[in-house]
Amino acid sequence: MQEKERDGAGTINCAAKLYEEDAVALLKKLVSCDTTDYHEKNGQVLVEEFFNSMGIQTERVYPDPGRLCKYDCFNKGHTYEDRYCLVGILKGSGGGRSLLLNAHMDTVFPASPEEWRTEPFTPAEKDGRIYGLGSADTKSGMAAMLTAMKLLKESGIRLKGDVIFEGVVDEEAGGGNGSLACIDAGYRADAVLVAEPTSLIPCSAHLGSYAFWLTVEGRSAHGNMKWKGVSAFEKALPIIRALGELEKKWQSRTYDLLPSPVITVLQVSVGDGSITIPGECTLLVNYTYLPDGYDYWGEIQEVIAACTSSDQWFQEHPVKIVKHHDCGPYYTSPADEWPETIIKVMKESGYQDVEIHGMPCGADGRLYATVGRMPTVILGPGSIECAHKPNEYVEIDEYLEAVRIYKELICEWCGVAEED
Repeated sequence: MQEKERDGAGTINCAAKLYEEDAVALLKKLVSCDTTDYHEKNGQVLVEEFFNSMGIQTERVYPDPGRLCKYDCFNKGHTYEDRYCLVGILKGSGGGRSLLLNAHMDTVFPASPEEWRTEPFTPAEKDGRIYGLGSADTKSGMAAMLTAMKLLKESGIRLKGDVIFEGVVDEEAGGGNGSLACIDAGYRADAVLVAEPTSLIPCSAHLGSYAFWLTVEGRSAHGNMKWKGVSAFEKALPIIRALGELEKKWQSRTYDLLPSPVITVLQVSVGDGSITIPGECTLLVNYTYLPDGYDYWGEIQEVIAACTSSDQWFQEHPVKIVKHHDCGPYYTSPADEWPETIIKVMKESGYQDVEIHGMPCGADGRLYATVGRMPTVILGPGSIECAHKPNEYVEIDEYLEAVRIYKELICEWCGVAEED
């Protein structure tokens, strides 16, 4: 979390203090729900109840592949029976700017369960932290947004502009179709805030992320008679090395706020454990890319073609490439009014050294910026470095600070109506 120059005992802190216990309880309830891919409804029901308790109606938005396939960024192969996004709107009195709050309900599946020191779906409070799957990514951001809306609703503050909350599905599994469905359903705002874990560092850009499966065919044979077979793994090695050389070339590329692109082999599946020459090798390859106009996918294909074109084996047994996902990059200028408003509010709250940054990984923010064409900033509690791994956690103080920052941002951006 960014360092503050003061503790900040303003009105927002005093108001939020009254709700700290409720805020922590809400986060624990969300963490206790198994909302892994295809189980998001477990948490959506809880959020529906939360809004209903405030007298706010909600709408369920079901992603429809038949409608969403018209978008280039649509991710195929996902189904949505009983999976829905949840939208709740805190209506303003009029005359103000609207704000859309986005957080994804789905989580990854628990990584390396044997390494968890607590149960992934049993929130554990220890040493000022809340441990549990999704505590950082993004249930703390979601709970902070919901709590901020509740604070505004129950404090009697009348906003001018609308606040639209979207709890979306399907962000982790390739990403995007839940948020895309909400955009397609017509939800728009003058600015968007996405609650990915950024350690409360505002980000107005992120890298693109493309993943694909690459399968190399070999010929199985007895492992002690190598000359009888063709090792698919050995055939794949030159491709892996060539991708590493391409990554070195990409390291010279830069773009405002964002790091240079990288290429990573995420998975290698080869062999069957017996004394057999591997007849097939499958790689899951991921690369990141910048919004700079280069044809990154074309360069990847050129490298693979260069490795295979001079080898007669590949002429008869071409490699197979299947797209896994494509999460494009996005960029909202730090000079845009929305990022500048966030900097202003955070400095007034004591974050004197705060600056706009970029994220090294993808998020649904890209959809609101590129498809929805709305200025978008990603800002949330928790660290991305502890997401997608055992013993995920969020600092309680940072989570509660997010509640305060979100509430101040809503008031500043949407405007507060004068009392009658």
